[in-house]
Amino acid sequence: MSPSARKLIAVALVVGALAVAAVLSAQHRRHLVDAGRAQAAAAAERAWDERAQALGGLTAPMAERARLVASLENFQGILKATTSQSDLKELANTLADALEHESWLRTPVAGTATTFFLGKHLVSSQTPALASRFERLLEGADLAPAGALVAQDGKAWLLALARTKTENLSGEPAFVGLARELTTADLGTLPAGVAVSLVVEDRTREAITTGSAEGVASLQRRRTSKVQDESGCCVVKDLEPGLSLAVFRDPSPERTAAEAEASRAQWPRFGVAAGLSLVVAALLVFTGRRSRDDEARDALLRETQAQLRQSHEVLQKLSTGAFATQAANAPGLAALDDGLGATQASAQSSRYEVIAPLGEGGMARVSVAVARGAEGFKRTFVVKRLKAEHAGNQELVNQFIDEARLGASLVHSNIVPVFDFGRDAEGYYLAQEYILGRSVEALVEAAVRASGRPPAPALIAAIGQEALKAIAYAHTRTDAAGKPAGLVHRDVSPANLMVSQRGEVKLLDFGIVKSADRVTKTQAGMVKGNLFFMSPEQARALEVDFRSDLFSLGMVLAFAALGRTLYQGDSVLELMNRAAVGPTAADLDVVRAGVGPFAGFLEKALAVDPALRFQTAAEMASALAQAVPAAPAMELEALMRTLFQAELESERRRFSEKA
Repeated sequence: MSPSARKLIAVALVVGALAVAAVLSAQHRRHLVDAGRAQAAAAAERAWDERAQALGGLTAPMAERARLVASLENFQGILKATTSQSDLKELANTLADALEHESWLRTPVAGTATTFFLGKHLVSSQTPALASRFERLLEGADLAPAGALVAQDGKAWLLALARTKTENLSGEPAFVGLARELTTADLGTLPAGVAVSLVVEDRTREAITTGSAEGVASLQRRRTSKVQDESGCCVVKDLEPGLSLAVFRDPSPERTAAEAEASRAQWPRFGVAAGLSLVVAALLVFTGRRSRDDEARDALLRETQAQLRQSHEVLQKLSTGAFATQAANAPGLAALDDGLGATQASAQSSRYEVIAPLGEGGMARVSVAVARGAEGFKRTFVVKRLKAEHAGNQELVNQFIDEARLGASLVHSNIVPVFDFGRDAEGYYLAQEYILGRSVEALVEAAVRASGRPPAPALIAAIGQEALKAIAYAHTRTDAAGKPAGLVHRDVSPANLMVSQRGEVKLLDFGIVKSADRVTKTQAGMVKGNLFFMSPEQARALEVDFRSDLFSLGMVLAFAALGRTLYQGDSVLELMNRAAVGPTAADLDVVRAGVGPFAGFLEKALAVDPALRFQTAAEMASALAQAVPAAPAMELEALMRTLFQAELESERRRFSEKA
């Protein structure tokens, strides 16, 4: 080979090496930015939880104030002798007068409006618009004072109701109601970078707003803009029907940290490329001199080509993220065994310490694990590991990578996020949020065991509405170019819907999701998913779209309302046939007879022809709300306490002790 030809090859190789380094650095930067966004979203969720807990804590002091007013001696003295309308008027006047003299009470109640009931009948109210709200509290006020947060007439209110110990001559007790409009002071002292809004009237009107100007503006844009906001800054969720809490938490610390780590991580790649350039430069020097020995020149070229291959392998290893966790503490190529000439990366030990196994499938093992950091930091995760025997199966490896990549890109309060992905001495792994809770499957089975019947329809509707939020988010995702991503979960089932100890509903397991961006594709004729819940077109191995997930959620809600699966079968083949045929006339008769108010809704959701079903998650959510109003999240939390409190507390303590 002539010296000119060798020079051209050397220059081409240098340009190629630098281009590979640039591409790999860009890919890794995107991965780190996505991870930073997920961390910011989790921090925003925690900020929302803190504000919601603080607001919920206002009801107890308000209920105590109502009890103090109801226990006033002169008020109860008049009540004992009440026989006429004039007596009732005197009672109402006494109550109003009490609130103008704070010295009568141990707790100030200035600025509080009153409502007065005798028995179950309204006598007087300084806030007539709230009378119906008090009547709802009245249903549970026989045993103890009750408090609540409500929205009315564009404002947020704190209500409390208490019963008198004394009764009138007819044996009727009196009930005293207190109402106070919430102010910014009730939102508490906010940390830097946090803004809060209480929003009423279907999240369109702000009742109270406080915090930084940037945060308030971000919350307003989040509520009103039709453009999807993926910054991880904001969380907007319902506290009560008609009353939402919106929280902004500045995502810039996580974003800045991700950018800094990406900048540090790019130096090893370009270091390899620079080393490669030096080798090629040396080759150019040597090829500039005429050698007497052509064989020696050829040997030098072969050695350089081998060095190029080894450097390319190093770049590929860096692109997998195997050294990402070491980048901050070991810049350069310190993590490699033999520097630039090394062909294998030394095996890193796992940063996740397994504390309890959760399960095992054909492809992966799932465990509860703890990750530790500086200054005693630790956090619990669910770690999913590809089995060692599959490490050489590129199809399964690509499928596992797809699951991690897609999971990390989905940032939503109703989706279990993927926080980390990598490869260590034990192989490929992904780390997800640890949810202290139970699957919908376990919840329904426990409810049937405990009471002989499924959960109440309003609770099932709450699960359905929260699941639809996650499905709608996934279905409407777009790629970097703004094109629809075409995400279809394909495995919506009771086992893949979690209900946390606090009543939150989370969708998980995007392992077989259909996406335009997947590396792996389902082969024609191959069926994946749960036969009890998959759509007929999925069971027939036909093309599926968003409507397939909506059918599967309909099957989940039918399971929850019936307390058992709709299909019954003794073999996989029989179940496959049932799923491919879809709900028969006999199946729909079972649904109509056994699901109560869900009947009409489920009849449309479970249509065999996709064109006859709900066409979008938003349409399905609207129909579900009309069929069965959803219970508040606190009622779902109460059900979890009733069914699982002892074992969840035991689980929490066990994992905490092991960690």
